[in-house]
Amino acid sequence: MNREIARECLTNGGRKTSEEEIDKFLERFQDGVPVMPVSFFCDFLKEWQRLAAEPLPSDGTAGIAWRKERGDKIQFVFLQIMKSNLLSRTIYGGEKPRTTPCPVHKGHWSGCKLIEDMGCNGACADGSNVTGWLREDPK
Repeated sequence: MNREIARECLTNGGRKTSEEEIDKFLERFQDGVPVMPVSFFCDFLKEWQRLAAEPLPSDGTAGIAWRKERGDKIQFVFLQIMKSNLLSRTIYGGEKPRTTPCPVHKGHWSGCKLIEDMGCNGACADGSNVTGWLREDPK
């Protein structure tokens, strides 16, 4: 993987990144681990969802309803995955899950706001996202 691909992976969604973050990201792939863009996996999941919801000619009314319900549930989960700030931070930023709730937001995502409007001075922010969880001390 080259620096430009790493930069593209890390800046998905307009997230700013430093050269140090790119170096850390590239270090994880020096041992020859195959790297695929997240969109590769997303495309397969979308196709799987479509096929799982598609009725078969042998399906009766109950089978058709079951497939539709299953497809709707898969779509709901997929939507949550696409919207997840936590997944973005862990996949693209290499961040470990945060473990300390923000004293103001108490572990609840609280929307997207300017830092001065967050009430915690950005202590639990990731960009404009109010995650509800404090950043871990890098030690």
